[in-house]
Order: sequence, then structure tokens, then C-alpha cells
Amino acid sequence: MKKFLFSIMLLFAANIATMQADDVILNPTSSHERGKKPKMPAAPIHADQDGFTITFGEGCIGCPVTLFDEDENIVFTAIVDEDGIVTLPTNLSGTFVLQLERGSIIFVGEIEL
Repeated sequence: MKKFLFSIMLLFAANIATMQADDVILNPTSSHERGKKPKMPAAPIHADQDGFTITFGEGCIGCPVTLFDEDENIVFTAIVDEDGIVTLPTNLSGTFVLQLERGSIIFVGEIEL
């Protein structure tokens, strides 16, 4: 089972951190209020991958998930179910970008299928 660590990025900035082994790491940020930068970044999200099944924590239940190919085309969308699970299509293979939206925060990371 692969483990992922998702950090966060601003809705308007694409700040993707360096990947390490089986981890996906994203830089946490959120939308700015009155132009002020947040004093503390949002906590990262952890997710587990078992084949084509991604399991998120309960804080992600009901959040939309989008999978992009290398050309930034959307190849799959889903909502994290009540068990924190998203099952990706088994006909996909290669490296994809997984995006999870939680409120005004977007988590982005690479995933290998």
C-alpha cells in the first residue's frame, strides 16, 4: 500500500513540491483574506493508495477529486465517499496529477497507476 502526503497550494498559484519515493507532497496555502497572507499553512493531507483505490481521512469525505493526464486534460472526476474512498478507473496507467478540493483549498500531487 502506497502512502501519500498532500500539502496544499493556493487556488491561484501552482506550487507543487518535489516528490519523494511513494509520497505526494503539496505546498499548503489557502485563499487570502483582504490581501493578507495566512500566518500558518494548512495541515497536510495523508492518503493511502492500494492499486486503484485511494483512501483519504474523514476530513476529505464529500470532497471532489479530479485526475489529470500529462497534458492537463481531465480524465476522471469523483467525490470522496462516506468511507473516505475513491476508486480510480482500472484502464488508466502512467503518471497522473490528482487534485482534491476541500473548501477554498486545493491539494495537488502526482500519482502512479
